[in-house]
This record gives sequence, C-alpha cells and structure tokens, in this order.
Amino acid sequence: MTYRVVGADFDQMHMNTNLEWFAEHPDTEVVGVCDEDPSTSTGSMAEAVDDLELPESAVYHDLDRCLEETEPDVVMGCPMNAEHAAFVERVAEYDVHVAIEKPLADTLETADRMIDAMAGTDNLFVLNWPVMWDAVEHEVRRLVAEGTIGDVLEVQYYGGNAGAPPEDSWFYDDEAGGGSMLDYLCYGATFSTWFRGGDLPSAVTAETYVPADLEVDVQSSTVARFDEGLSAFQTSWRMPTNPWEIEPEPSKGYEIVGTAGSISTRVRDVAIRVQTDDRPEGYAVEPEPLPDRFQNLAHYVVDRLETGEAPEGPCDPAFCREAHRIVETAKRSADAGERLALVE
Repeated sequence: MTYRVVGADFDQMHMNTNLEWFAEHPDTEVVGVCDEDPSTSTGSMAEAVDDLELPESAVYHDLDRCLEETEPDVVMGCPMNAEHAAFVERVAEYDVHVAIEKPLADTLETADRMIDAMAGTDNLFVLNWPVMWDAVEHEVRRLVAEGTIGDVLEVQYYGGNAGAPPEDSWFYDDEAGGGSMLDYLCYGATFSTWFRGGDLPSAVTAETYVPADLEVDVQSSTVARFDEGLSAFQTSWRMPTNPWEIEPEPSKGYEIVGTAGSISTRVRDVAIRVQTDDRPEGYAVEPEPLPDRFQNLAHYVVDRLETGEAPEGPCDPAFCREAHRIVETAKRSADAGERLALVE
C-alpha cells in the first residue's frame, strides 16, 4: 500500500526535511502541501515544491480544501507551538493519521486537547523529534536500562542553539509559544524521562532570562527534585554556533550519574563516554545501528501503520504529555519565582 501524505504549515523549519523523508520512502507519496500563513513560516513551502517537484495542483493555501481534494492517509503538521491543539483538532475531523513536530504542545491544557481529539478516532498520532532518529539517544537508554551505571541519581542536560532563526520569527513571540525553554526544555524533560523509564520528579524550580528588548527567554535553568536527588536542565539560544553545523563549546547533550557509574554524550569527538565502578578509567561506546523503523519519521509512521503497534517513548503523545508536566511546572515556577510541586 502507498500512503498518501500531506504536509501542512511550515512554521517549523523541520517541515522541509520531514517532507523529503516521506517523498523518498517507497511506501509513501506526498500528494499535497499547504501553508495558510507563509508570514509565520521558518520552513519554505516554495522550496519543498521545487525540491520534491510537486505539481501546482498539489499546492494549497487552504487546509480544508487541501484535505478534501487530496484525501490523504497521513497529515504531517508543523504549526507554531501555540497552534498545535487547534491544528490537531481541525485535521482529526478528516479521519487521518497525524504526525506533528515537537514539542507536543505549549501547555498541558492544549496537550490534553490534542490527545482527546485523536482519542475519538482509530488513527495513529505520533510526535516527531529530530533526535529520535539518532542512535546515540537509543544507546544511552539501553545502557541505563541494562544497569550499566546502576540506579540513576541525576541527569544533567544542556541544549539549545545560536538563536532561533530568523530573528523576527514567531519563536520570539510569547503568545506563539516561543522562547528557549519551550524550544529545548521539551527535549531535556522528555528524553531524560525516557532514559529513567518514566520516573518523574516531585517538584520543579526554574528561572528564565528575558532580555530587555525581547518578550521571550533566551536562557532557562530548571532543577527537578527526585526522591534520590536533583536533576538539572539548561537551555540557551546563546551558543557560539548551531550544534547541527559546528558543535559549540560547551557541548550540548546529557550527563547521567548513577549509583555505579556515569554516562556522558558531551565529550567532544566521542559519541558516548561511560565510567563505571569496574572501569573507573572510562571507555567510549559507539551506538548500535537502529532498527529500520527509527531511520526517520516516514519509516516510523509506515512501520506503525503496517504493524499496528502503538507509538513508543517520545513518539507517543501520552508519554510526552507526562514528561511535559516538567515543562509546564518549570514555566509556572519561573513566573512565580518559587519551587512548585509537579503539576498534574
């Protein structure tokens, strides 16, 4: 079977790459693209049309018309963060499978709206995290799950970029869901929760730095209190370079400390560095190749549709909703200026 795919909204720059994946997969076909408001786009529908050699008949500026005329099986959405819920509620009415770009949502309330909208259907609902198709994250999770470093005591995360491009984009609009905290804390919160097998903190303390000439934060620091200790997540739009171009100094990534060792993905020129009680000198670990379904979003969607299996870990909106409780509490803590119990 060939699955018909529509790409809708180019607010997230990742849309162009996502569409390339679906265009290249042998079992999917891009039958339409739609951008109702190009003024908010950080991706480019025009470039997608050229790169994928799409006919003019596949190009739309009205989403309802696009869905009615192309009759897709899958809709890939990249709306701005604050519009995720409205987007999913809208496309769910068309009885389609839905993939949406990270983060799950801007708030828990909108996350629940999305999950409720798709719960009323029998259709697939998945999250796209660019790093979900990176073998390093999977290898770290395997090492932790196998007890390589004992029980996890703390996770340190540092993530970000050299500034959300372009400078006048919706990423710098608070009402649109902008800011470095929402842009990158979602990674630290979601993947650290995945590494820890779903364990969540009891309380969160956070601070943000908002420059005088901006309305969103360019830095955030979040401390999560667990029964066994503290974990910390830092985000920044002030890195010297963008990590996907040149690894900045200090390096982005994770450091996980356990009762019998530690794991780091922040050692330059080494994918993963492990230190254990048995090998205190430490050693490098090269990640194992991933199963085919984790090659990219298109492969994952097709695999879930063909096997009927549910989404896993960070691809699962229900899992992401629980991890997003950390982000929600961090936002509220930064506003309140005090530590808060993890919100429900």
